[in-house]
Amino acid sequence: MATYCPRTANFASCPPKQGRGFTLVELLVVIAIIGILVALLLPAVQAARESARRMSCTNNLKNLTLAMVNHESTYGKMPSSGWKGHWTGDPDRGHGKEQPGCWMFSVLPFIEQQQLYDLGVGLTGSDRFAALQVRNATPLAIMNCPSRRTGGPYAVTAGGSVLSGDGTGNAGWYTMSQGSRGDYATNVGDETSFDSICLNIAPDNYNRELWSKDFPPSADEYSGVSFCGTAVKLRQITDGLSNTIALGEKWVPRETIESLQGWAADDWGMFVGFQDDTVRSTYYVGYSRAGVPRAATHLPRSTDESITDVVADVGDGISRELFGSSHPGVCLFSMCDGSVQGIAFDVDPEAYRRMGSRFDGGENKISNR
Repeated sequence: MATYCPRTANFASCPPKQGRGFTLVELLVVIAIIGILVALLLPAVQAARESARRMSCTNNLKNLTLAMVNHESTYGKMPSSGWKGHWTGDPDRGHGKEQPGCWMFSVLPFIEQQQLYDLGVGLTGSDRFAALQVRNATPLAIMNCPSRRTGGPYAVTAGGSVLSGDGTGNAGWYTMSQGSRGDYATNVGDETSFDSICLNIAPDNYNRELWSKDFPPSADEYSGVSFCGTAVKLRQITDGLSNTIALGEKWVPRETIESLQGWAADDWGMFVGFQDDTVRSTYYVGYSRAGVPRAATHLPRSTDESITDVVADVGDGISRELFGSSHPGVCLFSMCDGSVQGIAFDVDPEAYRRMGSRFDGGENKISNR
């Protein structure tokens, strides 16, 4: 029986009323509502975060391309892609055919990284190489897509012995056990198996008397904007700056990223020479004489695709030449005028190939995604 407490009584003497608690059903309803709200809001939050990451990636590509253009304004050509892959940048050797390091090394002074570019200047021997080891392991946020990874440094899994200047005018071997990694590659054109050209003609030393007479290759030997030991002038991009790819995100399979291990086209560092770590292609075999489309080979790929699947589709060698992205549905590319486009993974392969060639006369009319 409930206790009676008259209106005139001292309320302090009355026992407190018992509050009515939630029933189990009510609690379950509240939990269900919270779950529904989370399910509705989480994709929106994730989409907003991806949008911010994509914008950051876009800005990286834009600023790196402007650095390449400023390099052309200063030295007369876009930055070259260096010598053979086991060379690294030499701060004493300038630009173009003299510079063994790739485009990422050559643009450092144009992205406010002159101090990093100059590491090792004035030093010789082991002191010089120790400074280059520090440089090689220094990550730069501008070189990485935030949807994919940070720059490291990561263990170098390709052998670790590299060449550069020893500070006396000669070249020497040193160990690169760690290297920062970049997520962007320059466009060599609608080429394939391009490494073989460089391996045959690029220098093995600093003695110019021993260099191949075919080095560096002439501009008509490649269709992109940067190549082994050479690069183009902007006026040589006759298809138009806004129609020709300068840089793009390079394809790296997710299992490689998650394991932090190297892969054949992502196992050195940013400042090495001409190799798949730093350059990629839009190659496509085109149509048969009967007008039947052949297999699309170099279309950009998603990071979510495994090495096994991509190699089964296009082959091991070609898998190392692909552009690709961690963004949903698209890969980001900068054009030679500094604009950035998101190109769908299922882009028409012939239109995509034309974007990699600077002088094929074709028009690029692919809509942004």
